[in-house]
Amino acid sequence: MNQQLGHNGLPDADRIADYLEGKAQRFADRAGRTGDAELRSRATTLNAAASDIRARLFED
Repeated sequence: MNQQLGHNGLPDADRIADYLEGKAQRFADRAGRTGDAELRSRATTLNAAASDIRARLFED
């Protein structure tokens, strides 16, 4: 498997997954404060996408 390294030494897929997980955490935090079910759903969706990316289900 050919892993493209990004500018900070991590493979691009890991950098994207990190970004999605961070965004998911912000949605989850806001959902916890506001009780907004849509934000909770978005957080879950982003976490699932990050997990798929980390599992390398998407390839070039």
